[in-house]
Amino acid sequence: MPQADGRKNYALGAALIVAMFAIWGLSHRLYDTILPGFVSALSLSEFQVSLAHWVRTFGYILIAIPSAFFLRAFGYKAGVVGGLGCFAVAMFMFYPAETQHSYVFFLIAGLIANCGVALLEIAADPWVMRIGRPETAIRRLNFAQTLNPVGLLIGMVLGAQFISADGHFGKFPIQPYIVIGAGVLLFAYLIDNVKFSPEATERAPKDERTLDTIKEIFAKADFRFGLAALALYIAGHTVLWGFAVQYGESVLPGVGGVAGIAVWTLYAFIAGRIAGTALMYVIDPVRLMVAFAALATALTGAAAFVHGWPGIYCVVSASFFMSILFPTIFGVAARDVGKNLKSASALLIMASGSANVVPPTIALILGTGFSPYVVLLPSLCFAVITVYALKSRGPAVKSASVAAAPHVPVAGA
Repeated sequence: MPQADGRKNYALGAALIVAMFAIWGLSHRLYDTILPGFVSALSLSEFQVSLAHWVRTFGYILIAIPSAFFLRAFGYKAGVVGGLGCFAVAMFMFYPAETQHSYVFFLIAGLIANCGVALLEIAADPWVMRIGRPETAIRRLNFAQTLNPVGLLIGMVLGAQFISADGHFGKFPIQPYIVIGAGVLLFAYLIDNVKFSPEATERAPKDERTLDTIKEIFAKADFRFGLAALALYIAGHTVLWGFAVQYGESVLPGVGGVAGIAVWTLYAFIAGRIAGTALMYVIDPVRLMVAFAALATALTGAAAFVHGWPGIYCVVSASFFMSILFPTIFGVAARDVGKNLKSASALLIMASGSANVVPPTIALILGTGFSPYVVLLPSLCFAVITVYALKSRGPAVKSASVAAAPHVPVAGA
């Protein structure tokens, strides 16, 4: 229904855009949760397990630059539909991977899933920045990203239904794959048929070369620092969470229930996203990032040396404070790229996805051993992000790309 001032209300479309942020959270956690079942069923070696994790990085690197071309040619909406379609196909492909006990099929399905999720992220993050007032773009992105850890939680619960108590696949492991794949296809259908504001299908002029826009963006020192900060965030985040259970078992040996740290950190992360987004209504997002990044640095550094339950509390608390870093770094890095927002998003997501290679590489190096000093790596990553946040303080630059968007009513804007 048109609003009183003549503008159309695209609230349903905006709500669907925000809702799909849960899908790639679900994808990441679901993949990590079902992987142990494949490891057990296929008797995979440590190298094969690491390769299964590295597939996530390969997917992001493989699809990033082509995504920039695709989004500029067809728009955000087509990118989201394409990403959802890839993810659904991957879910269906886990069927032959499990029934045939095929490691190759599992890798292919994982690669397609991560290519789809990467395309989805590359399209969705800048799209959210475009659907409201430019001065609230970073806060709006944080609001949308609040659903990402909710998707992680859903993926953890669903993935647990795939695996029996002995670590093998249950009697009926395939039905959930099919249901999830069909559900994602239904969501893609909704996205394709709901009315969105005009920027959803906005295309770049044919005389603009995508590679030229990438060169133009990459020439900016501030943007390159943003790329590095985003990659370091993912490295720190994935290492902290990837080794959280081993950390708990090493600082509290023989204490039951320590494995619950994986869930505690996720709950803290969700709480941090909600609280951080709320605080952005009264505190500038970049200044808030300075405080949160500094606290995450201190807490992860302390966890390396303060063992026992205090160390556990430090890791869980660090998850709270690192929660707003990804969307805020992305928003700051992308806010002054002008009409090159789609290309900037592709580079930023490629940088973040590339950092997923860090935890499996560390695991391969450590083998069966572990040291709690591993959490010093996240501390170093968050320290660099603190410097980036300090350097980025000041009034936001309203990019032509963001400022040109019509205001669309959406919660959190």
